[in-house]
Amino acid sequence: MAGRHRAALIAGSLLSAGAVLPPVAALADRRLSLHMLLEMLLLALVVPLFAYGAGALRRVPLAARVHPVIGIVALNVVLFGSQLPTVMDLASKNLLVQQATLVAFIGGAFLFWWPIVRPGGLSPIAKIGYLMVAGVPPTIPGITLALSHHLFYQAYRSIEDQQLAGLMLFGTAKFALVFGTFVILWRMLTPQPEPPEHDDREGQPADLPPGAPAWLERLDGELPAEAGRPRLPVPTLLQRPSS
Repeated sequence: MAGRHRAALIAGSLLSAGAVLPPVAALADRRLSLHMLLEMLLLALVVPLFAYGAGALRRVPLAARVHPVIGIVALNVVLFGSQLPTVMDLASKNLLVQQATLVAFIGGAFLFWWPIVRPGGLSPIAKIGYLMVAGVPPTIPGITLALSHHLFYQAYRSIEDQQLAGLMLFGTAKFALVFGTFVILWRMLTPQPEPPEHDDREGQPADLPPGAPAWLERLDGELPAEAGRPRLPVPTLLQRPSS
């Protein structure tokens, strides 16, 4: 496992576990915008780190068979389900329900990001299409919360706080779409480094450009000797063959 994968796996694991701890959950329960901020950080930062690090593990048998459609469905189920008024009001009164909701949210976000970060997954063009399709449904609850002048939750009685939470949800969905597409395009346009050579042959001459064809390299070598054939003088026009 490379160092970047190990660092991403450790950071994602620690941050995911810290998000479920009672102090963090209690702090996020004070305002709807704080609760939404915690979920969006998990969706756009923490879970992608964890999935990227887990992609370097040799054995992930269950997640390796996840279809992209399942990832999109899982994300929207946990995203829409966690915003339901019944679930939010119950989670604000019961810490175990709130922690279970966050664990389900982390699991759904992991299933969403896995087809993108796992080795040998989707092609770059398919990843861009995957992000574009998955970024449409989360805008519906985001716009609804941001533009509505009706309170949806009994536990949170501030319309300004509810509108701010909707803007966070809407903005995070668009940010994940644009940023993910930019990263994929950047990796597509960046040339991959050539693999190192592990033989004992001498390197190319300094005056040859990198990637020169093989026939150009052979011009600097010695011509092979013709074995078994004597060299005869070439007759000229002034010499006549003897009769």
